[in-house]
Amino acid sequence: MRVLKFGGTSVGDPDNIRKVVEVVRSRRGQHPILVFSAMGDTTDRLVEIGRDAAAGRLDKALEKIEALRSFHASIAGMVLNPSAEEALRACAPLFEDLEAVARSLSVLGDLSPAVQDRLLGTGELLSTTLMAAALEAAGLPARWADAREVVVTDGRHTQAEPLFEATRQRAQSKLRPLVDAGEIPVLQGFIARSESGVPTTLGRGGSDYTASLLGAALGAEEIEIWTDVDGIMTADPSLVPEARNIPVMSFREAAELAFFGARVLHPKTLAPAVDRGIPVRVLNTSRPDGSGTVVLFRAPGNGHVVKSIAYKEGMAVLNLVSARMFKAHGFLRRVFEVLERHRVAPDLVSTSEVSVALAAAPSQELDAAAADLRELGEVDLRTGQAIVAVVGERLKETPGIVGRVFEDLHDLRIAMVSQGGSEIALCFAVAEDDLARVVPRLHRRFFG
Repeated sequence: MRVLKFGGTSVGDPDNIRKVVEVVRSRRGQHPILVFSAMGDTTDRLVEIGRDAAAGRLDKALEKIEALRSFHASIAGMVLNPSAEEALRACAPLFEDLEAVARSLSVLGDLSPAVQDRLLGTGELLSTTLMAAALEAAGLPARWADAREVVVTDGRHTQAEPLFEATRQRAQSKLRPLVDAGEIPVLQGFIARSESGVPTTLGRGGSDYTASLLGAALGAEEIEIWTDVDGIMTADPSLVPEARNIPVMSFREAAELAFFGARVLHPKTLAPAVDRGIPVRVLNTSRPDGSGTVVLFRAPGNGHVVKSIAYKEGMAVLNLVSARMFKAHGFLRRVFEVLERHRVAPDLVSTSEVSVALAAAPSQELDAAAADLRELGEVDLRTGQAIVAVVGERLKETPGIVGRVFEDLHDLRIAMVSQGGSEIALCFAVAEDDLARVVPRLHRRFFG
C-alpha cells in the first residue's frame, strides 16, 4: 500500500491532471490511497473571499466565488467532457455554502478561526470531487472519501493537532475495506474534524501531514509527495540555478530543512512517518519517471558535509542585553516567562550570561514581549531578517565547519548564530536583502 499526495500545482491545470491520472494508473498494483490539495491557488482565493466578506465587501467576495466556480468548471470541461456536468452538479452545494458563508460574514464582520476552517476546507472538497470523477472517467476504480470522517483532531482551529489513535482506528475501519476491495480512495488533505465533530484544519500545507498520518495509520510501504520540483534540492533553484537534486537524505535532515523554510515538505509531515520507519519520497508530477528524493530514517552520506541550504524569510531578530543580570540567577527564566506570556515561539535562540538573541516571526505579540523585556535590559528589535540554515548529518563530526560556513560571508552582517542540540543544522540570521548573496556563496563553497 502507498499513500500518494498531490499538491495544488499538480492538479492546477488539465495537463497536470492528466499526468496525475497516469501516475495513479502506474501505481494501481500497489494499492494506492490518494490525498489531494486544493487546485492551483484556490486556498489563497478563499482567504481573500473571507477577508472581503468580513470587511463588508460582499460584492467583491461574490465575484471571487463566481471566478472560482468558472475556474473549476473550465477544468472540468477540459478534463471530464462529456461527464463534466455531473461533476459540477456535485460541486454546486459547495459553492452555495461558500455564498452563504460570505453573506453571513458580511453581516457579522467576524472571520473567526472556526469559520475560517469551514471556508478554507472548501478547496479540497472541490478538488477531490473533480479528481475522483477524472479518475473514474479514465477507467480507474476511484472512490471519493471524506477525510473529515477519518482524521480526528483536538478542538483547536486553523492549527489542529491530530489524535493518532482515533485516526488510526477510523482509517482502518473506513479506508482499509476500500483498498481490500480493489478501490482507490480519494481523500482531501488539510481538513479534519474534532472528536466532537466540529470541522478543523491542520494548518497551511497540512495536506502533506494528512498523507503522513494516513500512511502511518495504515502501515503504508511508502508515502509519495508529488509536487512541482524534482525532489529536495541542495538549495532554492530560484536563488541558485545550479542547485541539484538530493537522491537520499535522513529524516532529521529533511525535518530541519522543512522547519527552516524548504518549500517541499510541510514541517510536521515527517513525524508520523519517522515514528514508524516509513520512507517519504518527493517526486515531480511533470517528470514522473524521475527518482526524486527519498527520505529515510537513516541515510548514507553523499560525499558532502552539507546536504542542503535552506532559508526562511520574513523574520525579526530581538537582542536583549542586560549587564546588571551578570551572575544573577533567574535571568533566562524571566526572559522565557515573558515569551510564554505573549505566546512567542522563537525559531532560533542564542544566549550568553547577560544577553539573549532570538529570531521569530514579526507579530503584535513579539512587539508586546519586546516592550516587557525592556524592563530587564536594552532591547533591539530588527525586522526584515532571514534565517539561513546549513543542514547535514556530517556537520557534527566535521572540525572547523563554522569557519568554513562564514569564510565567504566576511563582508556581511550576521545578526545571530545558533546550532541546535542535534548539531546537524548551523543557523544564522542575516538581512533579507543579503539572501541573494549568502545562499549562492554557501552553495559554491560546499557544492562547487
